[in-house]
Amino acid sequence: MPADEPPPSPAALVSLKGIYNTNDDPFRCATCLESMECVRDVVINFCCGKAACVECALAGKFFEEQPGRCLLCNTTNIISIGLMKRQAKKGHAWAQARLGVEYHQGNSLAQSFYDAVRWYRRAAAKGHPGAMLQMSSACRVGKGCSRDLAEARTWAQKAAIFHHFKGAAINELALIGVECYESDELDEVQSTLSAALEMNVENMATRVETQYHLGLGHLSALAGDDSSALNLFSKCVLHGDFRSDMMPVADVASGAMGVSWKLQRLAETKLWMSFVRARHGISDTWAKIVSPIQQGLRDLRQSCKVCSAPLDRANRKLCKGCKAYCYCSRECQKVHWNRSEDGHREECKRVTELKEELVKS
Repeated sequence: MPADEPPPSPAALVSLKGIYNTNDDPFRCATCLESMECVRDVVINFCCGKAACVECALAGKFFEEQPGRCLLCNTTNIISIGLMKRQAKKGHAWAQARLGVEYHQGNSLAQSFYDAVRWYRRAAAKGHPGAMLQMSSACRVGKGCSRDLAEARTWAQKAAIFHHFKGAAINELALIGVECYESDELDEVQSTLSAALEMNVENMATRVETQYHLGLGHLSALAGDDSSALNLFSKCVLHGDFRSDMMPVADVASGAMGVSWKLQRLAETKLWMSFVRARHGISDTWAKIVSPIQQGLRDLRQSCKVCSAPLDRANRKLCKGCKAYCYCSRECQKVHWNRSEDGHREECKRVTELKEELVKS
């Protein structure tokens, strides 16, 4: 798709009128007619299923002068749970999905994950993308229904065809891939994570979050693909535009540090450890992992990387690029730089580029 073309409307892919809500355009506010780009900014009336943006809802534009009367269909008591239940029993997917949310959250109704899944499943079967994602999550963790990763993947893939839900669906697929590994369902891992990788995510916050979970999947599941995991973790940190309350940057950078150490890319390990310590400090969780890394980096300074000659401050020559490897002479440094099996030339360049990017981020 050309970059200058606007993203397709969900209605252009699958008709959502009467499924997500009853608006002519399910992602256009029924009161101010402005486009609602984020599904979290949609408020749906229980009485008629018309949807409006949060701004209109907060401004009271749902109501006329008489409080509690819907401006759109003139019905009173528009927030009645009983009214929503009647709409759900009539088969309206938007009401069924909302009723599932009420049971799930336990705000207006007694919390019941079983009842939540029962209504989510009905709405999902009618094509409600939000309910599909809820079903995927429920099947993945086994809350309100039996744990079934194959069904979870099916619901997530169905939700992914809707533009506004695509990013969340891909992230759900990545989480399912990690769950498949932890459950020893390795046959499902490759296809699940591959399905997520093949999809493009326009929303950057969701994309970075997905990269993090895909990194976990590569690290643990895909035949120990540590290099791919490190690449994804690095991208997460370098972008830096994600929800820090859900995925702290320290956790991602610590992940990059751990994988670098596993790959014995010591210069990169030192870079990520310094980044975590400078920006966030080393948490108790990572302290046990950091201890052997620190010792390994200290050992690098004790002897020449090439000839193993003992080093001290007087004769130690530090690589000016990565500042990790030490030598007794310029000749040894040249040998290490040119020795292809060590890969120092490539690693040093990567570290230099990463430093520059981290300064910008």
